[in-house]
Amino acid sequence: MLKLTQQYSSKRAFVTGAAGGVGLAFALELAADGWKIAMADLDIEKLRVAAAQVTSAGGVAESYSFDVSDYAQFKVAVENFKEKFGGIDFAINCAGLGCGGCIDELSIETFRQIIDVNLMGTINGCHLFAPMMKAQKSGHILNIASAAAFISPPMMSAYNISKAGVVSLSETLRGELADNNVYTTVLMPTYIRTAMGKATLGPELYNRRSQYLMEDSALDPADVARVTLAAVAAKQLYVVLPGRARFLWRLKRLLPNRFWAVVKFGAEKRIMEVDKALQR
Repeated sequence: MLKLTQQYSSKRAFVTGAAGGVGLAFALELAADGWKIAMADLDIEKLRVAAAQVTSAGGVAESYSFDVSDYAQFKVAVENFKEKFGGIDFAINCAGLGCGGCIDELSIETFRQIIDVNLMGTINGCHLFAPMMKAQKSGHILNIASAAAFISPPMMSAYNISKAGVVSLSETLRGELADNNVYTTVLMPTYIRTAMGKATLGPELYNRRSQYLMEDSALDPADVARVTLAAVAAKQLYVVLPGRARFLWRLKRLLPNRFWAVVKFGAEKRIMEVDKALQR
């Protein structure tokens, strides 16, 4: 049994981006302990398949198809789930988009789209979950950010900005909500082995690089979900994966004026390796 399940006997969760990747991995872990799970995603067909998987794994799946950047639709889904099950104990804001490209290669509309989904989508969720959990005097919000939020690699400005906002939001809510027995955790991983790279916005070259890096990643969604859920149960604020990302997390604090040069060199070297691999 998950330690989180021991803390929340009502076992009610709301997961966005639940139709695949990390979102589905979280839902399946919770399903094994019999959680009632609101599964939200924009892709109706993938959501149907994912909900069937969660049901087979032992969970109770309620499907909601909407765009997380649409507050009104988000609110309807949250209120519907609350009406059915009485509340939400654990919320995961996982829905997001990838994006690559230098600032002068991306349209301002692309910046808005990334920020609307990745940041405003998370804000929408927190704005809806927080008052409910404060009223319950119990709950936990997990926001999915990225190591890109603090590494700030070049050629990823829109994505970096959106995820940095998610980190700041999570830190802020920790201070606002903890006195009400409501906690926040922010997950900051590097590339995870999912299909998210296929939907990366920006020039085609960055899309191909992103796909390669995700397919080549050693981070498995199920492993990430298990590690993160253990951290949530321990009420940790930060989860940084893998070890190399934790090294960079500390390096930025120790040598802030040198950090950008280390990141720039590492990013350029990795890009050269990826481009060489893509030419084979």
